Order: sequence, then C-alpha cells, then structure tokens
Amino acid sequence: MELIGHLPRVSVVIPTYNRAHTVGDAVASVLAQRLDDLELIVVDDGSTDGTADVLSRVRDPRLRFVAGRHAGVAAARNLGVKHARADLVSFLDSDDVWRADKLAHEVGFLDGHPAAAAVFSDLEKLDGGHTYPSFMRETAVFADYLRERSYPDGMLFSTREMRLVLLQEVPIKPSALTLRRAAFERAGAFDETWSSSEDWEFLLRFARDHRFGYIDRPLAVLRVGDDSLHRLDQARGERAMIQLLLRERALLRGDGEARAAVQRGLVRRVKHFGWHHVDAGRRRAAAAVFLRGFMVTRQPGLLGRAAAALLPRPLR
Repeated sequence: MELIGHLPRVSVVIPTYNRAHTVGDAVASVLAQRLDDLELIVVDDGSTDGTADVLSRVRDPRLRFVAGRHAGVAAARNLGVKHARADLVSFLDSDDVWRADKLAHEVGFLDGHPAAAAVFSDLEKLDGGHTYPSFMRETAVFADYLRERSYPDGMLFSTREMRLVLLQEVPIKPSALTLRRAAFERAGAFDETWSSSEDWEFLLRFARDHRFGYIDRPLAVLRVGDDSLHRLDQARGERAMIQLLLRERALLRGDGEARAAVQRGLVRRVKHFGWHHVDAGRRRAAAAVFLRGFMVTRQPGLLGRAAAALLPRPLR
C-alpha cells in the first residue's frame, strides 16, 4: 500500500495510442521491476480501441491512468511528466518491454554519478522475425565506443561527446532512458510540433547542456511492429530526420568538428531515404532524394547515386 505523502523514487511514463494488444505487456514489465518504489503513469493519447479496458484490469496502486486528447506522442510524454511526482523520470513506449533490473541499474547509476543528468542503456531489438542482441552494436557511430570493451557498470560522457554522436545518429531510445526531471524541465520538454523524430529533437537540445551516462546492458526490448512509424510511413520519418539535421547545421557557427559531424549525419540519412525508395522499386523517387541530398551536402557520391538509381538494376 502506498504511504501517505510518500514520493516514489522514479516516475515511469508510458504514452500509448491504440495499442491494447501490447500495452499490457509494457505495464507488466514495469510493475515487475526489482526496484519497486515507483509510480507508473500511462497516458492514453485518445485511443479508440480497448486500451482503457486493458488497463482497468490491472490491480496495482502504483498505476495511474491519464486520458488525453489525440495530440501525438510528444504531447503524451509531456503530459505524463506533468503528472510525475518523482525526481527521476523513465519513459517506455507501449510496444516495448523492460528487463526486471532495468530501473535498478539506471537509478543506481544516477545515484552514483551526480554529474549525469540522464542515463541510457543498450536494448535488444526484435524486428521482422530478426533478433539483434545489442542495438548499440548495430549503430554506425556509437558502436565505435564499444569496440574494445563493454561497460556493464556504466560510463559517463561529456556534453561534447554525446553532442557529436547525436549530430550523426540517435542511439538513445526513449524506452531505455531515465533522466532527472529538473533537467528535463530545463531543456524544455518534447517539442509537440514534431510528429516524428521528436525524441531526437529533444535529445539534441538536452545534450547541449547536460551529460549522459550509458550502461552497456540490454535492459529493454525494442519491438518493431507492423504499426510502428518505421513500417507505416518511413518516408515521413526520414524527411523529419533530414529536416532536423539541416536545422542543427544552420545553428552551428565556427565549429568545424560539429559541422563535419552533422554533414556525416545528413549524408547517412539521405542514403537511407534513397535506399528506402530503391527497395520499393521507386527509382525516380530515389534519384530525386539523392539529388536533393547532393544539393544540400555537396557530397559527390550522392550525385553518383542519383544517376545509378535510374539504372535498370540500381545497386545499393
């Protein structure tokens, strides 16, 4: 039973929209945490399925249900944080799950590293029948930190290190992130005008002034389902990521290293967007993406890819 006036150690926020088929697993994985001094806030972003019914069957006083209007995942996360009472906040997407010791490791890291404003962990990724035991080792940039050794007890990054990584890719998934609520509020919360890449946009702002820790353990399971943005509208996601990096590049002045990093990030995102069209047989669309990418990056290889995309059998 919850003690009167007792503040939980950590507040967990799950935003959900029409995921009655998965939200129960997400909720169960939180309530089964070894660190059980928590509150769980599930924010329903205007679901029209049986989400509310699934949650009504959970008999645990630590669970709170918040019904919101359909305003997107950024608004749902922000609403959850507004209801949070703990000094630490963790996020979990409603199609993902946690390992039982996830919170114990991340809260323990923040307790032992007061300079860290946030900590994230590795994930196991399930996608289309394929299992990737370490999401981090599938990344193009962050994996370089893990070539020589692992860091199961954690490592602390400088703001500069994580900023340079985030200008190229986003290795941090919300389901594997715990942060200090005060730092979240200082950074300005999630920008609700972004309907895609809102997590990357927030992390780039957060990293300007705050340090991250990392725990090299797969403490969460990332499940890519048929209703994920990656499946339903990858093109919208790719355009948002490119738009975000172009914004970051425009903000950089006199920092050659950071501009080189964002240039690499832009080229990589353009390639992924072009490959998306190539794989779907849309050769003209792929050529247009590569050509526009060349125009904004002046990377000669993209011009060559634009021409190659129009060949009868374009190569990746």
